[in-house]
Amino acid sequence: MSDSIHTPRRGGTKRDSWRTFHRRLFLVRRLVRGAADAATLIADTRAFFNASGDVEDIYPGDARAALRHDMAALRDEFECAIDLGPDRRYALNDLGRLALLDMPDADLEALAFLISTFGESALPNAGRVDALLDRMVALLPADRRAHLRRPTRDVRLDYPQPSRDTADRTLDLIRRAVCHQEICFAYRSSYAQGDAVVQHRVAPYEIFFRDGHTYLEAFCLACGIPDLARSYVIYRLDRIIEDSLELLPDRLPPVWPNHPRYQLRYVLAAPVARQRDIALWFPEGAAVFRDDGSAVVTAQVSDLWQARQILLRYREHCRVLEPPELVAMLRESVQLMGACYASEEV
Repeated sequence: MSDSIHTPRRGGTKRDSWRTFHRRLFLVRRLVRGAADAATLIADTRAFFNASGDVEDIYPGDARAALRHDMAALRDEFECAIDLGPDRRYALNDLGRLALLDMPDADLEALAFLISTFGESALPNAGRVDALLDRMVALLPADRRAHLRRPTRDVRLDYPQPSRDTADRTLDLIRRAVCHQEICFAYRSSYAQGDAVVQHRVAPYEIFFRDGHTYLEAFCLACGIPDLARSYVIYRLDRIIEDSLELLPDRLPPVWPNHPRYQLRYVLAAPVARQRDIALWFPEGAAVFRDDGSAVVTAQVSDLWQARQILLRYREHCRVLEPPELVAMLRESVQLMGACYASEEV
């Protein structure tokens, strides 16, 4: 026997195979996130595996050659469709037999409902949600993807489609600013004359979706309409002139400015209340049902304009008792509607 001692290469073949296999799985995960060039893929893989300085490099000396071998192996062993585009970026177009996600039929039905809901929708972030759903579908095995294409009967969300969409940039900038910093923009205000736009500087506090439109609730700090300044205003995002929106350096205080609050009380007549299944539209809503089938509803509101819009849906079956400001607004609306229908003009 030779006196020399044979020391095997650190890690050996089994360790090398393990590292190569896990490296390739990570590359698939990374490509699911999006296309990338060789340098980015190698850097991201090293950042994931080489957590400390004393860890052996996940790639051998010629990392680019190893990456090419990894891509070839993923294509050959798992039938992954990985293409190298003219921009020298690798893109994962199909996982082949390496499907990373499966789910029971009930979850597939829920996924199909989301796809039908967000495919062509005015809901905020609908485009991003639709892209996310496409990414989830791509992770499914081919037979499960085919199951999704079958006609499905499900709940239909019924809301009006706006005639003008909210610009993606507008929503993105406002989302960044909400509760953090002031913004300014030019606005197509219904209070302005004709097609005039009005400049607003506001403190944005909340984005919400209602009746087919996306709104911003903000405290108006300054604008060209004096009556709106220093008050809360509800802005429709699609009425903001896209290129005019700017993030301002001024930060918002941690506490919202005092918000007006009104005690709301109204009566719903028996034709809409006798089944005792009415909708409570407003915060802190409560209903007391009376023996004659009617109901007295109480709640708190902060926006009288929106309260009027909602309660007018009940037509002659609703009578508002308070606040007096809302009663006056409804009386004016009813009078104007009566004058409108009294006229024969078209």
